[in-house]
Amino acid sequence: MRVLGYARVSSKDQDLEIQINEIKKFCNYRDFELVRMFTDKASGKDINRDGFQDMLQVIHKKTFDADAVVVFKTDRMGRSLKNLIDILEDFSKCGIQFISISDNMDTTLPTGKLMFQIVGAFAEYERTVINERTRLGIDQAQKDGVRFGRPRKRIDMDAVRADIAAGIPKTKVCKKYGVGKTYLYSKLGDKN
Repeated sequence: MRVLGYARVSSKDQDLEIQINEIKKFCNYRDFELVRMFTDKASGKDINRDGFQDMLQVIHKKTFDADAVVVFKTDRMGRSLKNLIDILEDFSKCGIQFISISDNMDTTLPTGKLMFQIVGAFAEYERTVINERTRLGIDQAQKDGVRFGRPRKRIDMDAVRADIAAGIPKTKVCKKYGVGKTYLYSKLGDKN
């Protein structure tokens, strides 16, 4: 099996070597061909990491004809469960399996596939529940009179008309009162 390795640490002063060595040892033990190692020294908060993005590009273009991605620990891929599931679903669409050495997660094996499907089902359920609660909260807030969106601007239209009558250009009037041209023109009933 041809695999890609991925290692990440959160800060520049941390060492990647432990993870890289563990991935290499694992690949030797399982008789996998490690075709490329990708690394990052960056936070796992988002996926906009150079090494991670390079790996995704290689996966999508099928550059190395890899079968799986191997990491030392699952949290090296992403911080949240939703983030991890999104990543693994993307891998799956590209025909890429996922192996986490420390967490004993291996989608190349039947138990790993089952585990991933169970985790995915829980994540989907969680998303549905959150969406329902959000919708119910919004509905209740609207019933209670809460208004959503940007607060309405209130300007003294008599003062605005006086400024315009005094010859102040409408663009300067807009700046003075902190409103856009569209808003001002709609209040004035102006088309220009």
